[in-house]
Amino acid sequence: MNKTLELSLNRADTSQIANHLRECDGLFIPPLSERVEVNEYSQKIASLATRFEAWTEDGLAGLLAAYCNDQSQATAYITSLSVSPRFQGQGVAAKLLNNCISYLTQLGFIAIKLEVNRHNTKAMNLYEKYGFLVDQISGESQMMTLQIGKKRQYNAEIKDIQDHKYAYNFDFDVMHPYMVRSFQPFFRPGSLLELGSFQGDFTQRLLNYFDDITCVEASTVAIQKARLKLSDRVELINGLFETVILPKRYDNIVLVHVLEHLDDPVSVLKRINNEWLTETGRLFMVCPNAPSRQIAVKMGLISHNAAVTYAEAQQGHRCTYSLDTLERDAVAAGLNVVHRSGIFFKALANFQWDRLLQTDIISQEYLEGCYKLGKVYPDLCSSIFLLCESTR
Repeated sequence: MNKTLELSLNRADTSQIANHLRECDGLFIPPLSERVEVNEYSQKIASLATRFEAWTEDGLAGLLAAYCNDQSQATAYITSLSVSPRFQGQGVAAKLLNNCISYLTQLGFIAIKLEVNRHNTKAMNLYEKYGFLVDQISGESQMMTLQIGKKRQYNAEIKDIQDHKYAYNFDFDVMHPYMVRSFQPFFRPGSLLELGSFQGDFTQRLLNYFDDITCVEASTVAIQKARLKLSDRVELINGLFETVILPKRYDNIVLVHVLEHLDDPVSVLKRINNEWLTETGRLFMVCPNAPSRQIAVKMGLISHNAAVTYAEAQQGHRCTYSLDTLERDAVAAGLNVVHRSGIFFKALANFQWDRLLQTDIISQEYLEGCYKLGKVYPDLCSSIFLLCESTR
């Protein structure tokens, strides 16, 4: 049973900090007591760190300690983030991290750094979700940095960079048709909202099914190109999902390869659930699939399936989803997941597919086989697909 959390700042004393850290000792990787003397470390936190705390009537449930006393350096350092075993899985760490980022942003800090063990995938997934990027790897540890107080450059994020395109021919010519094919049996009659329409290529395919389409896109460059393709057949809105005000609710909402770009995906999903879906409306949500990258992990190209590479981060990626983490965020937003599947069995990288598609090695029959096989092995698919309905 969840207990009421009270968030506070610098309330705990040295003994309360020490007791909490001992309770959490086994959750650290490696255990905290193997790296520091807990009493001395607690005294250092109490005297030098800013503490973001979560309390219940039973005591200290969560603690984030950050060294941020020297504003002239403009960089804060998170030394510890811990949640009591009794309160795991209740979003306590995320609440503390949110508070810390907000507090430091208001103080004018421009970066937050931390160190995390490479085997602590739970912690790395959380930090990557908030936009922390790996700066340096040293043995079992890696340094991560979050740039704060810096406005996102959506026009820059959609650009191709060296050795990595923002979108490949494989996406346009193979994945888009199979995505629409996966969606089509579930379409509701009526209106459609596409969140993140890019340059309108996927929108053009949706015009075969809907006359009433609204698109929201953050990049001014992308939306200008979309207008040239779509003319007045679609209502195009240049805005942010976090702040845009839309004129009505929609029977269908499409979110294709977008959620992984958002700074706070759950809050946007909540807007979809509470503000934009009709009572019988459906959300079609597709994201790149973390487990499809197992070969890259075995090759040593990335550290783990859900890693955000440097190129992806440059292009606005904040996390890499798998079916379970995608469903976690959908449920956290109050949505009801009614269907889940993979789209297109994939054993090659996008740039490799682009090369093969220019030859006669790959036939339409082979592509069809990969699409059908993806329904059997969703974890090995290029993309994962959730169909959600509102719980209002």
